[in-house]
Amino acid sequence: MHGVILREALLRILTRHSDLCRVDGGDTEVCVRSLGDARLNIGLPPFKGSSLPSSLKPTVSKALFSAPRIQRDFKILLSALEALLPNSRWIKRSAAERDDAAFEEKHRHALIFGKGALFECSTMTVGLAVMESNLCYPFHKHPPAEFYVVLSEGDWYREDVGWWNPGAGGVVFNPTAAVHSMRSTDKPLLALWGLIEESSQFTLEL
Repeated sequence: MHGVILREALLRILTRHSDLCRVDGGDTEVCVRSLGDARLNIGLPPFKGSSLPSSLKPTVSKALFSAPRIQRDFKILLSALEALLPNSRWIKRSAAERDDAAFEEKHRHALIFGKGALFECSTMTVGLAVMESNLCYPFHKHPPAEFYVVLSEGDWYREDVGWWNPGAGGVVFNPTAAVHSMRSTDKPLLALWGLIEESSQFTLEL
């Protein structure tokens, strides 16, 4: 129930962005079609990931409390997330040699839709990213195209654009194999993301 509610709210948010955006509106339409076609089934063990570390629980609570709820669809989206997160499993990206040594323990991704997620889906992966304040996510790229619905303040990077701040409630799209990153400000970063295809590569190229 909450999974379907979340997907429908997410679809409306992405559709509205696609209608208004002249830059990547066509790309966002791909996200809308993929999400609309996705079939959701109740996930069964074994699940990927583990429980949210106790050290990050205050960060998640603070980020959810500050997330935008002015628009109706964001209220619905966040209410569904709050209902789903207690049962979600969380994964992390391993830090590279040049990364902040504490990076691994300062971020997590809750798996909502996808292989081994709360709701099984073979065509795409949807998750929730959370990062502590003043943290930069490693620059990376992966074959699947990707979208983010931004739920906090924060800066975003894409190789053809550079750094920018989409603002809470904004939408970010990363084409296939585009180098990208994100970084939190003095507040936690929170964003819902979706990998459009080849979701099985996510855990390898997060």
